[in-house]
Amino acid sequence: MTLTFGGFSVFVRPALAIASTDRMNAESLFERGTEKINRGDYQSAIADFDRVIELNPNYIEAYCSRGMAHFGLGNMERAIAQFDLALKVAPRHADALNRKGIVLAQQGNLERAVNSFDRALNLNSNFVDAYYNRGKARTELGNLQGAIADYDAAIKLAPNLAEAYGNRGFVRARIGEKQKGLEDLQLAAKLFLDSGNIAGYKQTLAYIQMIQK
Repeated sequence: MTLTFGGFSVFVRPALAIASTDRMNAESLFERGTEKINRGDYQSAIADFDRVIELNPNYIEAYCSRGMAHFGLGNMERAIAQFDLALKVAPRHADALNRKGIVLAQQGNLERAVNSFDRALNLNSNFVDAYYNRGKARTELGNLQGAIADYDAAIKLAPNLAEAYGNRGFVRARIGEKQKGLEDLQLAAKLFLDSGNIAGYKQTLAYIQMIQK
């Protein structure tokens, strides 16, 4: 059993080599599509990203975000196809590899997911998301020491990442390090509470109670 706290994404907006009017339109459409994803309006978001890509076929983040919208709709293969399109434009785009890994893991293709996270980290050794997500995939594969190493790396780069402490704590408890696991989970609960994430706080408390039994 693993904690399934949500990951987080880092967005890097590329420069657009197109006319100023089209650039403004593409930026506005991209931002609108991103807002729609945040609201769960995935189909409408896809339409916005389609238009962005028509205006600028090299807008990598539009492919990535369109992939996440397909992911939100449960269209896993279409989502992966979008990340592959992004990687055709920019083969060294670490975030496209990270997001592709997330979808592969959701499909149950854990080995391929780990490979995708590996490639992302080879391109960017400070990519917190990829360490965190690889830790989750390694946990599912039973590579618990590898998962702990990934959470260690994520925490080193992002010391307030509650999800990483929570997941590491649960894995530590699984390998018999109950006290260390509880310490991680207690710190995760505090970080969730301090950040106002009440759902994460309550979920972590439930895991603490389960481990203490």
